[in-house]
Amino acid sequence: MANAANGNFPAAVTSPNTISSVVPLMVAMAARAEGVDPTRILDIALLSAPPRPDEHVAVSDYFDVWQRTMALVGDAAFPARAARAFKLEDHEVFGFLAMSCETLGQAYERTATYRALYCVGARWELELSDDAVRLIWYPWPGDVRDAGYRAAMDFAVADMAKAIWQLGRTEPKPIAVRLAHAAPRDSSGFRAHYSVEPNYETPLYELIYAPGLADLPIATFNSRLRDYFDQECRRLVAQLASGTTLVEQLRKLLIGAMDGGDTSIEAMAKQLGQSSRSLQRRLADEGTRYNDVLTGIREEFAKRYLSRGSVSASEVAYLIGFTEPPAFFKAFKRWTGVTPGEFQQAAVGTAR
Repeated sequence: MANAANGNFPAAVTSPNTISSVVPLMVAMAARAEGVDPTRILDIALLSAPPRPDEHVAVSDYFDVWQRTMALVGDAAFPARAARAFKLEDHEVFGFLAMSCETLGQAYERTATYRALYCVGARWELELSDDAVRLIWYPWPGDVRDAGYRAAMDFAVADMAKAIWQLGRTEPKPIAVRLAHAAPRDSSGFRAHYSVEPNYETPLYELIYAPGLADLPIATFNSRLRDYFDQECRRLVAQLASGTTLVEQLRKLLIGAMDGGDTSIEAMAKQLGQSSRSLQRRLADEGTRYNDVLTGIREEFAKRYLSRGSVSASEVAYLIGFTEPPAFFKAFKRWTGVTPGEFQQAAVGTAR
């Protein structure tokens, strides 16, 4: 068994929350450029063998990589510098697909279809309005007070901003940046990366751009290459899907029910072609429980609905499967430390 504490990872994992093995390697390489011995972050075998795009590592191991890296580098802004060193080409077919698209909007849509090549269990959402374009990062569960988790989230947001800057012919930059963790003592590194001072301790991780971002052309557009890399991404995703875990299948079903559908274990078990008892047993084999998976999905969609500002807390309760709003209010306060109303007020206020 591989030893994650020493930076060893298996070639393939069955965890429902994973990220491409390319990413921890690039983190170690970025740290090396700043004088850090990368073997203190990753095993030497991983540093010498090029990762494959269909190989993933568990995010718990990925967070450990960031934990070790931040302890060695000692600078809160390092994730932004690592993102600047990271190129879309490092993702091979996934990155090349984005680079060969016609517009930024098309690049988002195509890569979102194949996001499982980059990560599983977290995602970006694009929201368009007349006055702004919002890119919202819905991350894996974690504690923003944890140095490794916080750095991983900072890298995710900085990496997206860098990708947009790299792809857009006019090198677009965000007009606002929102990070869920507390402000660092020195925010100059973040300000330098984004060209704007981020807002901290916000309800969501967000990049805000001026209207029209999705229509901006990509300088490296090539329709023939785009179609080729699209086929290659489809093939790789099919390979990954052949090893899809029960947890991931359950997550997909629960996400589909986050519009007022039946989220009971009986309903999910029936769709999966097994009994409730068998479903519970198989989930336990994968290290989780039904209620844990359901709670994670409910929290994610509650935040998503509330951040829109047009859906009341009582309506959100119904949409995510609560029969009584007070039960939802109590659960949301337990998940986030604030009431649904307080979260919605903060989310809508920062979006203006």
